[in-house]
Amino acid sequence: MTETFSSRKYLLSPQSYEDEVAAVAERLGWPFIGRLSEDEATLTSRQLFWGKSHDLVLHYMEDVLSKSPCSFITGVNELGVATAARILEARLQPATLEEVLDAAEAVRDIPHDYVLAVLRLGLGAPESFDERFFSGIEKAARSSHEEVRKAAAWATSYVIWPQFNPLLSHLAEYDSSEAVRRVATSILNASRAELG
Repeated sequence: MTETFSSRKYLLSPQSYEDEVAAVAERLGWPFIGRLSEDEATLTSRQLFWGKSHDLVLHYMEDVLSKSPCSFITGVNELGVATAARILEARLQPATLEEVLDAAEAVRDIPHDYVLAVLRLGLGAPESFDERFFSGIEKAARSSHEEVRKAAAWATSYVIWPQFNPLLSHLAEYDSSEAVRRVATSILNASRAELG
């Protein structure tokens, strides 16, 4: 099986639309190659794809949980993915890692807004482990608000970091909310299967 590489998911402003990403694809000379419809029941996000082949693909996605638009690159060549990701970042000017972190911190005392910001922490986290994002999600998992803790559990599902497993185990076993325990258990099982 061919290994696939991925850039981080670049979080776009809530006012962004696929037209902006389509314009980047056009500049790259990459034709439209497909779409995936949203299915909330299976947590499938709406996606559009562009590429010269399936070996290097530009994605536009509207995340099903956070409703946040984002864009990223996948491909079989790590250097090709990194190069295309730099072009994408320069053209779309997405939120920086620091902006994603700061946005979560800024709304910590507003539970409704914090839920979305915590989901965006997971969605916008880099592919490799980052202590700052881990700490932000871990902090949310200790919130007194059930929906924030549930968002923290969901946030761990966006990137496969084994460091999340103890946090998920704790939520799955000890959280006071059955809904949080159920989400944490489901994600923990999926993570263990993914990590082998």
